Amino acid sequence: MILRSYTSLKNSISNLSLSELGLWLLIPFASLTNVMWFPVSPTMLFLLGAVACWIFQTFNNEQPKINNQKLKIVIVVCLIFAAYLFVSQYFMHAPFRRYIAAVMAPLFLFFILFFSEQTSADFLKKLGRKLIRYSVIIFCFEAVFRYVMSFWMIAQGTNPYYGIYQFKFTALIHGDSNLVAILLVLLLFFLLWWNDTYKESLKKEIIIVSILIVLAFSRASIPAIAIGLFYYFFFRNLNWKKSLLVVFSIGISGILALWALRYFPDYSFQTKFLIFEEALVYFQTAKLGNILFGIGFSNTEYILSFGAHNYFLMYLMESGVIGLLLLCATLLVFIKVSNGKITIILLPFIVQAMAASSPFLPYFYVITALMIVLTQPKIESDTKKNTLLLD
Repeated sequence: MILRSYTSLKNSISNLSLSELGLWLLIPFASLTNVMWFPVSPTMLFLLGAVACWIFQTFNNEQPKINNQKLKIVIVVCLIFAAYLFVSQYFMHAPFRRYIAAVMAPLFLFFILFFSEQTSADFLKKLGRKLIRYSVIIFCFEAVFRYVMSFWMIAQGTNPYYGIYQFKFTALIHGDSNLVAILLVLLLFFLLWWNDTYKESLKKEIIIVSILIVLAFSRASIPAIAIGLFYYFFFRNLNWKKSLLVVFSIGISGILALWALRYFPDYSFQTKFLIFEEALVYFQTAKLGNILFGIGFSNTEYILSFGAHNYFLMYLMESGVIGLLLLCATLLVFIKVSNGKITIILLPFIVQAMAASSPFLPYFYVITALMIVLTQPKIESDTKKNTLLLD
């Protein structure tokens, strides 16, 4: 039986086109971002494999062309963003691994959009289901690993943390459960979107992911999920202009709420305000070049007591005002091109990312790319292409 399964797997792979193979490398295992103890992120290796597929297509004159003008805009903005990060960080002598991760993250979306031009909607939907299935399995394993390691360290008396923090810093993916929670929140709202769009029952997966979010002990998940569900139940069918208006309205309300809770008696909560206060002090004396172009990825840990610890503050300080503006431009383009659909995952992601920072979040770009491509008229009506999916 094993031999037969291996033969079937080999035959399936051999029948995949280069575009299909590239999508297989980029989508199903996107949750394997920064796996601890691996010298190189598995998703980085998968991206390099997808690049090889793209290069072979170029040499064979099979490189897909983007006919959809909206997708072209997304690609241009993402490439400008990635190019700016590469050039600016290179001249700042930022740690290579850190800034190359930031450059590679939006390239996942770039290649998915390119490869999707030569594949069918059915193929992409099946890969989307694979992404959901594999992500749930991988995150379940991550939670089991984290708790087993934490309890073992407690039993050995080597766990240096107290309370819930004993179960936060032995994560298998990213090493910090706050970053794992970002991926889980993205997955949760992707599940809700998928369930609503394709009328597929995903109750079991939604329940499992919800439990995993609780086990991550990320308190930022509470407002992220609350705001995300509020948008999902009341505003998910808005067009992009109204969706953008809701996002700004919720953002302003959130800022006012945070200001009202400025002195909430929680140490972790208070550190977020300390970080912003220290950042404000830094900008008052910073050079113009550092304000515009940043100080380089990883360097905020030398300025702020707890590092940036905030996705957007990280980009503001480490890639400068220009880097943050380009990041925001990509998010705005995502909302417009998807006609507001992407806001279902984007809004809770923004809230959750206020409590953690990492320049390498390909999972976000993979889910975004799937949602953008699957909401385009071309892909919805494409039933002529015959593709073979590896099962």
